[in-house]
Amino acid sequence: MATKLDVNTGGTKLGDKIWDIHQKSEYTKVNEYKEGMCFSCFKTGVPVGAGVNDICGDCAGKKGRETILVPIKGVYYGMCHFCGKYKFNMEQINCRLCQRCHERCAKHIKNYNLKGGQFGADPFWQKMRKKHGKDWKIIFNNGLGNQR
Repeated sequence: MATKLDVNTGGTKLGDKIWDIHQKSEYTKVNEYKEGMCFSCFKTGVPVGAGVNDICGDCAGKKGRETILVPIKGVYYGMCHFCGKYKFNMEQINCRLCQRCHERCAKHIKNYNLKGGQFGADPFWQKMRKKHGKDWKIIFNNGLGNQR
């Protein structure tokens, strides 16, 4: 059973303003039992939690922008937390997800970490490792990558 939502009344004026804006929108409001609309599956009346996620343009186009709490910043290249693919022109967003959608995003991040993070999972660095062999980190650190 969900616990009752405790809103911190000692927040900043900007935080209070953002909270008021979220509560006025039917897509971003949360009731007193932490139930709201999920950004990914659009279920309503489910317990949701807010988090920062990277999203590609394709996934953002499918899901819309109504339930985004705050767009944070653009990211040039990265892994989408919703589809798990590496793409350009990503965006970091603050959105609310239900438990099932949080687990989906966590699965992509867990696989990313199991493969070794950026250097183990990113297709660019995998290609560099194949091209330069076992000593690829030494080659890149010493600036020997373009010399023959």
